[in-house]
Amino acid sequence: MPPSEVLKLALAALALSGAACSAGGAAPSARDRTAGLYQQNCAACHGPDGSGRQVGTVTVPSIRDGRAASYTDERLFRQIYDGGRGMPPFKYTLDDDQIKDLARFVREEIQKGSRQ
Repeated sequence: MPPSEVLKLALAALALSGAACSAGGAAPSARDRTAGLYQQNCAACHGPDGSGRQVGTVTVPSIRDGRAASYTDERLFRQIYDGGRGMPPFKYTLDDDQIKDLARFVREEIQKGSRQ
């Protein structure tokens, strides 16, 4: 087989394998992306389940219950956005939609799990 034919077959096989991979490997869901944001930005301090933890000499509060559970949605967004009370602001590293998604994730996944 001439080298040009081998190259054509190789390129065709590569194109088919790429199509198969993209069809079989579904893109992560919005929930999965937001869970990833939580793991990257929140879990180190608040814990994987939001129950809070000790970080050095600082006791990081639970976001499952207590003060955070009584926040309005807007107040929860502002806390993540502006930080405060020992929490860093995320307005410099996350966009507004990511912060809204995190607030919704805390409300629907973290806090909901503590009320069941």
